[in-house]
Amino acid sequence: MSSMDRFRELAPLAALHALDGQDLLDFREHLQGCAECQAEMAAYEEVAGRIGASAGVVPPPAGLRDRVLAAAGAAGAAPRPTRAAPRWWPAALAAAAVAGLALGVLATRTQLERLRDRTVSLQREVERAQQEVAQLQEALVEARSVRDLVAHPESRLTVLAGMNPSPAARGRVIWNPATLEAVLLASGLGKAPPGQAYEIWVIGASKRPVPAGVFQPGPDGRVVVSLPRVEDTARPGTFAVSIEPAAGSAAPTGPIVLAGAVS
Repeated sequence: MSSMDRFRELAPLAALHALDGQDLLDFREHLQGCAECQAEMAAYEEVAGRIGASAGVVPPPAGLRDRVLAAAGAAGAAPRPTRAAPRWWPAALAAAAVAGLALGVLATRTQLERLRDRTVSLQREVERAQQEVAQLQEALVEARSVRDLVAHPESRLTVLAGMNPSPAARGRVIWNPATLEAVLLASGLGKAPPGQAYEIWVIGASKRPVPAGVFQPGPDGRVVVSLPRVEDTARPGTFAVSIEPAAGSAAPTGPIVLAGAVS
């Protein structure tokens, strides 16, 4: 429980003058600088005042009038004293009502806080679900793109072999010289070092590596990446993948991890 919640719970008891000891000292010190608790204290005191004023006179016990008349009519009988209702009873009733009201307010506040926490939790679950749906939609678009590229009669396949430092890596590039579309499918890739990523290169007749996008493999070392359309894809000689800065490089600067010549 936070200190603010503690002082909120002490407010109704303070309005009933039911605080003592360290609780009373702490509440008085806190009340001087807290407008919120001052407002709650004023509200509780107002409710307590209204209930006390509306308590009214306590009615006499039932049958008292008949007993008094009978006693007055009996010859030689000494009047029997009647016991008046305790003077403190209306105040006790008012205090009990205020205490009940305070407990009700605290219970409602606790319930609202639980509902708020549950709402926040549900909102986070909705956000996670939306992210998963977006990822699935993106994967579906990627899969359809690969399917269409594979099905195209002019598409070709180039196999990429793993190089040091990733000899176990394998890759394939499906590319179309007419549309300049290309997709890299790779596996066995480790996580890129901090601040770095994998970058794809298309090397054509000019022998100059042309950057074709950066990527990070999944936790299982697999990746499917659509390459941007570059002119060298019309007549490529080699496809390669190297480790570069995360933002990409204009030319290869890191080790080549995948490479394959177009046959």
